[in-house]
Amino acid sequence: MKTPADQSDTPPNARTARVQYRHAEGSATRLRLLADAGGALAVDGNQAAALAIILGKALELLSVEDGVLLFMKDDGLHVYAGRGPVPPVGARLAVNGALRTLLQNRQLPLVRQDVQSSLRIGREKTVGLEVLIPLCFGGKNVGALALISARQVPSPHADDLATLQVLGTMLAMALLVTSKPAARIAGNKAAELKTLTARELQVFSLMPRGMTNAAMAEQLGIATGTVKIHVERILHKLDLRDRTQAAVCAADYGLDA
Repeated sequence: MKTPADQSDTPPNARTARVQYRHAEGSATRLRLLADAGGALAVDGNQAAALAIILGKALELLSVEDGVLLFMKDDGLHVYAGRGPVPPVGARLAVNGALRTLLQNRQLPLVRQDVQSSLRIGREKTVGLEVLIPLCFGGKNVGALALISARQVPSPHADDLATLQVLGTMLAMALLVTSKPAARIAGNKAAELKTLTARELQVFSLMPRGMTNAAMAEQLGIATGTVKIHVERILHKLDLRDRTQAAVCAADYGLDA
């Protein structure tokens, strides 16, 4: 006669069916991610929007909240898409720590738990999970897809990591194809910097530090009102909408060093 514990046990065939269903559901989710990514990249239009969509779907796969897509250009690692408290699109990042390890020595994902992440902005740098996926094509790493959770979550399933590796290769190919036109655009913007005066360039280089007009004035030995005028002229000459965009642009050119 079965005990209550025996009666509550799930029959083996039911457990098997449940496992098979979950496996099939997971496989469908992974395939849908790659199909959606391919569809987004195939559309001739706004690449930035496509990359943001793909980043969002990658985050959904791992059920994490924050992420950033990074691509290596001649002058450093640049943010192409982001979600959450991460560096803004257009920012240029230093290649150090885990990013350096990934880009120089690995073609496999780097999974870290309960670590300090250099990819989070703000005071709280500790994250429960950081998954770095290399953008690898032709045997070279040209960027990284970082998926981050502030809370503690389980390490990703091996099949999810394999899917994200494929996604990384797709992103690498897409970004490499468009890197030459992007370089031409960057060259045009660099030429625009020549329209700035020497003093305006000094002010521009201080903007990534988040300094107030008064702080910049003190450092440069000029009046606060003069700094304000220089900032307004910089925004006008470079067609920038506000100080935040100007700070990102200055960092993009390496003027924050």
